[in-house]
Amino acid sequence: MLLGFNDNYNLIHYTFLFIINVGALGLSFWVYLAGRQKIENRFFLLLTIFLLFWIDGGYLFSILKDFTQALFLGRLILGMVCLFLISLYFFLKYFPIKDKKEQKTIDTIILLSGFIIFFVTIFTNFVVRNVELTQWGNNPIYHPIGRIIFYGTIIIIAILILFKLFLKYSYLTKNEKIKVQYFLIGLSIFIVINLFFNVALPLWRGTIQYWQFGNYSAIFLIGFTAYAIVKRELFGIKVILTEVLVGVIAILLLVQVLVSESLLEYLWKGGLFVLFLIFGYFLIQSVIREIKRRAELQKLYEQVNRLSKTKSEFISIASHQLRTPLTAIKGYISMMLEKTYGKLPPKMKKPLENIYISNERLIKLVNDLLNVSRIEAGRMKLKLEKASIEEIISSVIEELENEAKNKKIYLKFSKPLKKLPKISIDKDKFRQVVMNVIDNAIRYTEKGGITVKAKDLKSKIQIIISDTGAGLTKDELSKMFESFSRGTAGTQLYTEGVGLGLYVAKKFTEMHRGKIWAESEGKGKGSTFYIELPIK
Repeated sequence: MLLGFNDNYNLIHYTFLFIINVGALGLSFWVYLAGRQKIENRFFLLLTIFLLFWIDGGYLFSILKDFTQALFLGRLILGMVCLFLISLYFFLKYFPIKDKKEQKTIDTIILLSGFIIFFVTIFTNFVVRNVELTQWGNNPIYHPIGRIIFYGTIIIIAILILFKLFLKYSYLTKNEKIKVQYFLIGLSIFIVINLFFNVALPLWRGTIQYWQFGNYSAIFLIGFTAYAIVKRELFGIKVILTEVLVGVIAILLLVQVLVSESLLEYLWKGGLFVLFLIFGYFLIQSVIREIKRRAELQKLYEQVNRLSKTKSEFISIASHQLRTPLTAIKGYISMMLEKTYGKLPPKMKKPLENIYISNERLIKLVNDLLNVSRIEAGRMKLKLEKASIEEIISSVIEELENEAKNKKIYLKFSKPLKKLPKISIDKDKFRQVVMNVIDNAIRYTEKGGITVKAKDLKSKIQIIISDTGAGLTKDELSKMFESFSRGTAGTQLYTEGVGLGLYVAKKFTEMHRGKIWAESEGKGKGSTFYIELPIK
């Protein structure tokens, strides 16, 4: 015999029970069929069945009129709680991976205590000793001591479950941790809603009439856990929260539809519910797509980083291997030109000089490659000391003036009227900055020449290197200081370059907290390079 209640009230419960049973069984069999050989999938099916007995039994208990049936069902519901927690404990023993350490003692204690409480609850009056009929349905009457022991055991098992999960979480991979997060979100929703309907609301209203709504929240635990088990790609907390928000609003809208009092109200609320489901679906899909794109970009970024690191390591190794024989070649050719091994035949002098020049070019290239690899690996350090910018520029001009003369172009340094203050710099590295910029100007200047100036701008020193060379387009200016970047004039006038000199100059300048840039009015109108360093 069943008790009769308000039709809307029963309709709401029937609807929820139908959705939860169909959804939970569908999800559990989906998980089971996706990996029936896996122990965690079997335990998930088992805990779902125990949970559904708990939920369905709770509803039937509230409407049964027969005292004996109601009393037995009331006890059976609490017994299902024990079996559910036991199956949940052993499910987490294998989810998302099997425990690294066997805990046979704890497993045995959980199993024995759970089954003892189960049988004592069902076959004795130690926990539930009677049932009373209230205005809204049946209400269990607990034994005071039995109730404390029952719920105490349940709490201990629940604590052990969370403790097990906490220990396991520390050694899981990133994807496995996301799976646990899905489970914890579902479990948290289940606990929070139960606390509201089964604890807070009864204390406030003085009745447990709505406690079944707390049980219905089990669908969140089942849904999130099932998704975590089966899905290979999990997208983290953002998707979880979006799904939870859509799910909660959908349930609230569905309740509003079910309690409609007229056909018109039913139709417009039903239409709103359907529209929200469509909107919610597309919202969740858009969030998933966004996170997928971010994951793909992150993967590409990591691949590029790995390739860049591999490239830098290769360049560093190759450069080190090349520098030793090149230095040896330079030494031997230099001694031959200096007649250390005797007088050279006249026809051998010019080829040896050409070899020496080419070897010097290779040594510079190897040094640039080494500098690039060290900069990109973060191994480049500055050795700061007080130094004169004018002296550094003069020494570079002196070293490169023969090269300028050979091209029949001028190279001059217009010294400032007032002596510039000494600043803290790495002399060798900053000398290379000036060297690379002036050398670049010489290579790409066919007529006229290069003028170097230096100014004191109070808070900084500015070096200006102007040439009458090939000039640069706006596109070339934007790429001027990138590695392995060369303008069209570079490929035409100086085919041996690889485009590293200005890149190294820029990096060294930035290491000094300075800046470097270039300006040009266009092709055939020359270029001007600016280097600025702070006065320290």
